[in-house]
Amino acid sequence: MLLAYLGLAACLLFSSKLREYGPLIWTLSSGIIFTTLGCEWLYAIHEEYGYLALRNICFQVLSLILLLTYVKDESDLLLYAWTTVAGSARANFINFLRLRKYCTWSFTWRFSWQKHLLPILVLFANSLVDLLYVRADVAQLGVMTSDYYVGLYLVASKVTALLKQLLGAVIVVTVPRLACLYGQKGGEFFQKLARHIADLDFAPAAGAALATLLADLVTCLACYFLAKKSARLLPSGKKLASSLLGCLYVYLVCQAALAKGLGPGATVFWAALWAIPGYFVILYLLGNRVLLEFKRGS
Repeated sequence: MLLAYLGLAACLLFSSKLREYGPLIWTLSSGIIFTTLGCEWLYAIHEEYGYLALRNICFQVLSLILLLTYVKDESDLLLYAWTTVAGSARANFINFLRLRKYCTWSFTWRFSWQKHLLPILVLFANSLVDLLYVRADVAQLGVMTSDYYVGLYLVASKVTALLKQLLGAVIVVTVPRLACLYGQKGGEFFQKLARHIADLDFAPAAGAALATLLADLVTCLACYFLAKKSARLLPSGKKLASSLLGCLYVYLVCQAALAKGLGPGATVFWAALWAIPGYFVILYLLGNRVLLEFKRGS
């Protein structure tokens, strides 16, 4: 964490373009300390899937409420940054308070670098690659175009980012279990868990730009071909058809909402009012197995 802040300070010191956004960057980077204190890896180890998913949903909704309540125009830029950070900061603070459920904590210099450094670097490299993949599009737009087009792109990509965060709550607790089952040759259970994850992982590639869509498509195909030797991941025709028809319905509803010429808030409300329940009704009527299993589980 300290190295990250020192690196950020160096970047701001030597980059005149970044210095213009100093207060904004420091505000957004305040989330680093909360991420460190949150120790989300501990909850991943103990596979607290329900807690992580519920926590993410609650604090994302809270951030959205704060955003819609307090951010009014371009003069509220720093306030917008604080509302963006607030959700993850509160979530990680809750994590920190719950640490004593699993362990006691204190500051110490007595630890085994040789034992822990390599695994930590592997996890860090994985997070870094994921971050670069997710944020590279925004960085490239910032270099090639103006802040105006970056803003338009970010607005369009908010829903995609939310879906990826929710999906991340599933992935972060299932990947260790998959690795364990694969190492123990747990064929039947490995196949079942892999199929469940594949059934959930179809939504986040839609929404923001053609380049993002193509990048996610290439990534999806690469992951599929690398994984097909170990797990049968192809969805059934009924499942795929129900998802595609549901997406088509949502697209048509959104286009109809835009055609009405309402204000931004009214357009979003009208589209969500019809699109969300209609999407799930289509999945239910076409017998989407994921939705039916979720209903039985609830």
